[in-house]
Amino acid sequence: MPNRQAGELLISWPNIYAYSVLKPLGTKFVSWALLLESTFVLALAIYMIALGFTHDKEWAPYLGVIAMALGGSGALYALAQGIKSGKRWATSPAILANLIALGVAQYQFEAGLYILAVPMVIVALLIIAGCIKIIKDGAQGSSVD
Repeated sequence: MPNRQAGELLISWPNIYAYSVLKPLGTKFVSWALLLESTFVLALAIYMIALGFTHDKEWAPYLGVIAMALGGSGALYALAQGIKSGKRWATSPAILANLIALGVAQYQFEAGLYILAVPMVIVALLIIAGCIKIIKDGAQGSSVD
């Protein structure tokens, strides 16, 4: 047991606070949140396909957005499955995808689309915090004493 001075806490206050806030953000929450994001991005792709059929005769502007939305939805689904099955490779791409989502939310804020931007920021920050917690818990569980 290390020498401790009188009144010294064994656990510092910020660690207790951070753990209590992040406690519910485990693999189950993060995988469901990524699956929710995947569903929303897939809905965007379907919306863009419908928009191409109903509003314009020119498909070229829509093809890039549709391809990115379909690819992004598939990638988010794969990340959700990876997180759910406990694969370590899925955490950092999930963090990166949600950092990108924060950048997209910034443009939505600038356009005045607060009803879209605020939920996106909340979900992205929760997923980032959950992924960091998963990484931290994995590092603590695999440490050699």
